Amino acid sequence: MKSPYLQYKDYMKARYGEPLFRVPIDLNLGCPNREADGSGGCTFCNVRGSKAVQTLGKESVEEQMAEAIRFARERYGAKKFMAYIQAFSATFGEEQQPMYLDLLSAFDFTAVSIGTRPDCLTPQAYDFLAELNKHIEVWVELGVQSVHDRTLDRINRGHDWAASERAIKTLHKLGIKVAVHVILGLPGETEEDFKQTADTLAALPIDAVKIHNLHIERGTTLAAEDRLEACPTFMEHDFAEHLMDFIRRMPPTIPIMRLTTDTLDEELIAPKWHMAKGQFKDYVIQQMVYREWKQGDRQAGSLRYVSPASCRPCTPLKTVATADDSITFWSEDYKEHYHTPAGARLEA
Repeated sequence: MKSPYLQYKDYMKARYGEPLFRVPIDLNLGCPNREADGSGGCTFCNVRGSKAVQTLGKESVEEQMAEAIRFARERYGAKKFMAYIQAFSATFGEEQQPMYLDLLSAFDFTAVSIGTRPDCLTPQAYDFLAELNKHIEVWVELGVQSVHDRTLDRINRGHDWAASERAIKTLHKLGIKVAVHVILGLPGETEEDFKQTADTLAALPIDAVKIHNLHIERGTTLAAEDRLEACPTFMEHDFAEHLMDFIRRMPPTIPIMRLTTDTLDEELIAPKWHMAKGQFKDYVIQQMVYREWKQGDRQAGSLRYVSPASCRPCTPLKTVATADDSITFWSEDYKEHYHTPAGARLEA
């Protein structure tokens, strides 16, 4: 079954000649939107700052890299890698720049992706990224979340939409790839707000988009707010409708890097979905195919609800034993591996 939207893995394979595997690396960067003791910050963000579960418990950067590369080589036969500096926010100050250079000199990475906030991109940061981009392809994953200032203020984001817009345009002008992160379902936002976020971003020179559904996690400010005044979150079928509309508003050349949020089960308060991540992806693809919707088609197709039972079933997944004595599942329809429902934490 052909995907109705441009999947990130397909984009990367076309761009680099073969799959490019991301190596998550935690440099313990911290966040400028938090106090020195770690308090404050965005209301939805947990104490881990979106650290990849693969990096938890790893003492050094070298250990993180070696384990992640070994894992990808043994499990997937990986040959090319992207350094993925994800947790918290890079500021690119003088104290951080040597860390990036040391990291990228330690292994022959094909590209590097760095997560940051628009208000961290100072003139000094742009100069550093532009110089780095001469030696290795640089992607900046930019936390935008919403284009609505009232929402950004409500979630204590610490910057406005204008800062994100400037960052996107400046990075593009410098020839640096920019992937924007958005959250659908932020407190106070409506379906019309989601559409405006999609349409606004679609008109800008972005290179990829990561879509998250709002999660309420233990220990966050949002969790405390939820106890006082319920913060609604979407169950999978409702979220799928908003997600599909968002995808349809994205240009078909923009890869969709993510469809949902990942949170450790013990940290998640809401929503509690019945579908696993892979099942939800299958559901979205089946629904879009059945309704004859595609990325970028805007208004085409029927708006009626279609039950999962009406969709064409996928080819059964094939169980594959790996060199590390765990298992993965191969999808012949999508030509990719899936982890067990326990997820990446157990597999790692």
